[in-house]
Order: sequence, then C-alpha cells, then structure tokens
Amino acid sequence: MKEAHIDGTDFMGENLRDKLAFCGENARLYPLCKMIHPGNAVLEDNCQLFDFVFIDAGEKLRIGKYSTLTWNVLIEGGAKTDIGHRVFLGPGTKVLTSTYEFDGYYSIEHLPGDAGKIRYGDVIIEDDAYIGANCTILPGTIIREGAFVGANSLVKGELEPWTVYVGSPCKKIRLREKPTSERTKIVNAMNWESHVHEE
Repeated sequence: MKEAHIDGTDFMGENLRDKLAFCGENARLYPLCKMIHPGNAVLEDNCQLFDFVFIDAGEKLRIGKYSTLTWNVLIEGGAKTDIGHRVFLGPGTKVLTSTYEFDGYYSIEHLPGDAGKIRYGDVIIEDDAYIGANCTILPGTIIREGAFVGANSLVKGELEPWTVYVGSPCKKIRLREKPTSERTKIVNAMNWESHVHEE
C-alpha cells in the first residue's frame, strides 16, 4: 500500500536540511519542527530546533552555533531575524518581526487595496542571551550580548548587555554575572569562525 503524503511535511524535521540556505554540522532538527521559506535560513553548527518550533524564515534568518529553540517557539513576520551563538529561547516564546498598523487601517492583511497595512521590524538577539519561557519579543527589538529575560516578559526596544530583565513590559532589575574565566577559556578554545558568507 502506498504511503499517503501529508502536505507540509516537506518542511519539517530532517526534511528541512537540504532546503536551507546553509545547515551546519550537528544541527539538530527534531521531527516536529517546521519552517516556511527555508531557503532564507542559515543554521550554524550544533544549533537545535526542538519539536513544535515553527519558523517563518522571512527575509533572512540566522541561528548561531549552540543556540537552542525549545518547544513551541515561534518566529514569524517576514522580516530579518538574527540569533547569535549560545542563545536560549524558552518554551512558548514568540519572536515577532511584524505587526499590523491599527490606527486608520483594518488589522488584517488579505483585504483588497490598502485597507490593511503591516509594519516590519528586524529582531537581533546577540550571543549568550537567555530568553525565558512564554516571552514575546516585538518587531525592531535588539537584545544585546548576555542579556537575560525572565519568563512571561514582553520585550520591546533595546536591552543592555549582561543585564537581567523581567515583566510586561520588561524592566531592568540587575546586572548578570558573566561566565567565569575558566568557563570562558573552555568556550574560547572552540571554533567560532563563521562557515557562511556574511553580507
């Protein structure tokens, strides 16, 4: 008996690997992760996409080395998303690169003419950032190196490096201690050179 094809499975799990712009060594694509526009996506070495991650690679997507997107993470909106090395996105976190204009427009995209309008904004999450569970990151946000965002936070604007933020909207509560020199030596001994052409 011939196995039935289910639409959309072409863009799931291991089926994504040869459709990506670049897929690094040991990148882990769990069976139920899904991506649209995979030709715009760069996944670097040892990154992980857990089950039920859904990604619209939009205009351009990069996920750095050793970064992890856990269960039910969503990246969408159609603009650019850049995620650095060693970044953690907790379960249920949403990275949005577009929102609807709502003043003077209808907040739906497939109306005829210019009845609705979308506002785009790239999202940058730098190396060593940690994003807790169920956070929402709004278009145009920049999360600087080592910033820590607590669970259920709403993130907008630019977060300072090595700083802890919590709340909705999130607010700075204290500095984050950097990894010890011994731990930094372990990480620095690894190869962090990019394997893809940077534009």
